[in-house]
Amino acid sequence: MCDLTGVTALVVVLMLVGAGVASAAPPDYLPEAEQDIANTVDPWGLPFSDALARFEARFAGADDAQFAMGLNHSLVKMFPNKYWYRGPSWLPGADEQRIGPFVAAAGEVQSFQVVALPRLGAPQREYSLSVEIGNPQGATVTVFREVFVTTSPAATYPRLHSDRWPDPLVPESTASAGGLDCAVFWVDVTIPAEHPGGEMSCRLSLSDGEQTVRQSVGIDVVPGLDLDPLGYPFVSWLRRSWGGGELTEEQYRGLCALALAHSMQPVDALMGLWNPDDPSAFDAMHEFLAERGQYLFDLRGIKDDQMPGAYAHISAAGWIDQCLLYAGPDEPDDETFATQNIANCQRIHQLYPGVRVYLASEWHEDMDQGCDIWLTDVSASRYDPAAHRELETPELWHYYCHLPVRWQMRAPLVYAPNMEIDNLALEHRLALWMSYFAGARGVFTWVGFSAGDLKADFWETLRLSDQMGGYPYAGVHNGNNFRVYPPRSEGGEVLPSIRLKTTRDALEDIALFEVARARLQTGDLPAGQNQRLQMLLDPTPAVYVDFHYWNRDPAALLNHRDALLRALDEIVNG
Repeated sequence: MCDLTGVTALVVVLMLVGAGVASAAPPDYLPEAEQDIANTVDPWGLPFSDALARFEARFAGADDAQFAMGLNHSLVKMFPNKYWYRGPSWLPGADEQRIGPFVAAAGEVQSFQVVALPRLGAPQREYSLSVEIGNPQGATVTVFREVFVTTSPAATYPRLHSDRWPDPLVPESTASAGGLDCAVFWVDVTIPAEHPGGEMSCRLSLSDGEQTVRQSVGIDVVPGLDLDPLGYPFVSWLRRSWGGGELTEEQYRGLCALALAHSMQPVDALMGLWNPDDPSAFDAMHEFLAERGQYLFDLRGIKDDQMPGAYAHISAAGWIDQCLLYAGPDEPDDETFATQNIANCQRIHQLYPGVRVYLASEWHEDMDQGCDIWLTDVSASRYDPAAHRELETPELWHYYCHLPVRWQMRAPLVYAPNMEIDNLALEHRLALWMSYFAGARGVFTWVGFSAGDLKADFWETLRLSDQMGGYPYAGVHNGNNFRVYPPRSEGGEVLPSIRLKTTRDALEDIALFEVARARLQTGDLPAGQNQRLQMLLDPTPAVYVDFHYWNRDPAALLNHRDALLRALDEIVNG
């Protein structure tokens, strides 16, 4: 006879376990909005029941608290649903603590995010954030309100399931929240290059008008590194028009200044300004951009019959070595490259020596005859990262666009980091790390500002377009063609995005890597410090393995960067 005792016991245990997780109605005290999402999961797969329990635990023992304050670094995108917030929080009346510290170099911008989490059932309220800096030594602070845009569900690439994503940043220190939503603020602390170092303290006060949470964020400043985040070319096209109209000259200059303040060069900013009878506007714009650090300029848009005069003018002014020309056809196939691009490039070289041709393209035979700078997507099948790393001609650059055409892929484009609104913040920063360490001499991103997703009524609807790209392009790509937002009103200023801030941070990272390389080249470091810097100049495999296989935990990148900054502090400042 078989002994079924163990089997019977197992069945009983399984029955009990099953009974313990049997479905039930959500709690009666939940407001209607929470009832509507009671059977859902968050973007990470956490059931709402668990998210609710975690959220309510934030208010344990504080029956009178109307909201909690959350705080997180800049490398995670905060969704509007307050139950989806992950991170620490504090309540009104809690003892003020020192949070952190963050570690930043003089000459950098240290960013973090502050979240107002209204209590379950709390009415719509205005939340205000103030930040006071202790020991500023010239440091300044800017507070932005994060705006959530509705992305198109027609986008087919992998992304988390939220339809609303944070991206536009409005320079305001008040925000409204209630119901399911939280309010999120982005804080930029700009540290001057001449800062002497030491600890700064940012005292945060978040209030709903009745209650206030106060906490303190520490920033350890490392002086003396002389960073040059514009030194690594990160270029884009910034058009003067968008779906709602045309920017004024003043607005366009503000757009270019904003881009350069975030180390992105508006390479086509001279387009449309050349006048052979009066080059003053052309010269004035070049001077405006050069004063802000720009050193690459695309001559696109100058008519063929006017190019000789423009070339002579620029040569006499002494900046022809800064000039590029995007000479198409754009993204050519093999036949087009062989029959048109090579001829166009050779004609430009013959007529305008010193002007460099750049081109986004699959790799083709005789590539060096068709361009001086080759822009490739990291997923392109003909791009060989090892073989092309040391290219002298053409110079290797990377190209971040969500829809290049007339090419083949070695791996899915969407498995590599990308620049869309509904990509993780980590991807925007990590992409530039990958390009830098792969030997790319610069990066082009499509695009800084253009028509497309942003229609005339954008600021009323906060909705991106779901119109498919026209043939040969295709699909819906949320935010592919902009990272700066149009003015909210006639005559207003253009506005930054979280993506613009995140790539700025990546370029600051690259500036740190360049300082480390320069210190190694001196050859006078002790063996231990030399070894430490060598190790920190290789982020694989801890931060990423290759273009399509990377660590999705932001802590890996942030810890690596902090370790590099601490090592440089020891070397430079003892």
